[in-house]
Amino acid sequence: MEDETRNEVNQLGFCARHFDILYKMQSKLGLALQTKTRLKTLYKSINSKFSPKNAKKQAEKIDRITSGCVICKYLSEHMLRYYKTVAEVYYSDEKFRGTLSLVKGFCLNHYARLLEYSTYAKSQTENYINSLIAIENECFSEIEKKLDEFCDRHDYRNSSKPLGDAKTALPDARKMIYETDFN
Repeated sequence: MEDETRNEVNQLGFCARHFDILYKMQSKLGLALQTKTRLKTLYKSINSKFSPKNAKKQAEKIDRITSGCVICKYLSEHMLRYYKTVAEVYYSDEKFRGTLSLVKGFCLNHYARLLEYSTYAKSQTENYINSLIAIENECFSEIEKKLDEFCDRHDYRNSSKPLGDAKTALPDARKMIYETDFN
């Protein structure tokens, strides 16, 4: 409830996902107070007279003022440092290279960011990129195999066979395709 934080929340708000996470917490008073302030600000921003001529501008303004999230911004700033750090450590620590190879895969968002900041691996950039690609290819292959098995088990001819590892096929695919943070 500090002024600086409250101003930032008022400015950016929360995305639906982080609002839901905050709502599930025990104490809802802080969220309610922040939401009340944010709603007043939003209402002032959108409660102006406008004509059909500027309705599109008003819609764009609403999109702009409701598309932020203070938590996403915070996470994004910190994740940027992590992407760079992973590449830098890959460059400087041979033991880490082996550890990285044990990773089971990345969501596509994190994979893209790791590739984006791969030049921080300096002279090891090509090896780093090849390692990331190998990790992601293995992950894709594993998920595809699970999805094939999942689909096969739901064929009436195989319905009596146990799902085994295939039971996690859809959640695993969701994580890879849609996850954007570690929460």
